[in-house]
Amino acid sequence: MSHEISGSTWSDHDGRTDISAAFAAPHVWLALGWHDIKQRYRRSIIGPFWFTLSALIMIGALGLVYSTLFGQTMSDYLPYLGFGLIVWQFISTCITEGSNGFITSGYLIKQVRLPLTIHINRIAWRNLIILLHSLPVVFGIMVFFGQYPSVEMLLVIPALIMLFFQAVWISLITATLCTRYRDVLQIVANLVTVCFFVTPVFWRPETLTSRGWIAQFNPFYHMIETVRAPIIGRPIEWQSWAISLGLIVIGFILAHLLMRKCRDRVPYWL
Repeated sequence: MSHEISGSTWSDHDGRTDISAAFAAPHVWLALGWHDIKQRYRRSIIGPFWFTLSALIMIGALGLVYSTLFGQTMSDYLPYLGFGLIVWQFISTCITEGSNGFITSGYLIKQVRLPLTIHINRIAWRNLIILLHSLPVVFGIMVFFGQYPSVEMLLVIPALIMLFFQAVWISLITATLCTRYRDVLQIVANLVTVCFFVTPVFWRPETLTSRGWIAQFNPFYHMIETVRAPIIGRPIEWQSWAISLGLIVIGFILAHLLMRKCRDRVPYWL
């Protein structure tokens, strides 16, 4: 192929330029991710709005149970749970699917020399579409209970962009490791399950009182809070934004170093 990406062709990129080459060609992974959504619901009547319906059922059922267990009012608890659950589903799905990303795209990796990061961006993008289909459910719940977002809600736009980049660098690292060492897939799946219970999705950090540091040292808490806090009116912790930005910078440095070393070996590991 002769299509140019930032001055280089598809085929002559290497581990040093893999990530940048992929982000320089958004039309590729945007189209592939949207194609995945269309294929999944090609004969469905309501299509991707199944995501919206599923989110509504899950938030309603879990909110009824956990608001009673934690002794909180539904009007306050449902938006907190809803946004936390939707963002967590995005993170966890990106990690689990991303860890298997190179393996499931093995047929394409062996036939076409695309930047490997494209396959990860594809996964993150299609899950972002699912997240965007689910967000209106929680907004509807807030309005139902007479709660309306403030102008701070606009911060959700950069927060979602940061969340996308978080998913990409984490998945790049886990995908490379899981392709080389297949047992890591099970380790990642188990770690994601454990992180779900120790991350403030169902519960609030304030309930830990003197042990609130558990949440503060949890990177997933800060990823979720950058999206959730501006919408539901919780105090915006700029520390969470700083930590999230720091994670993106450090994460992509690690992913870049891993790509430099392993990018050309991945096809042989498949």
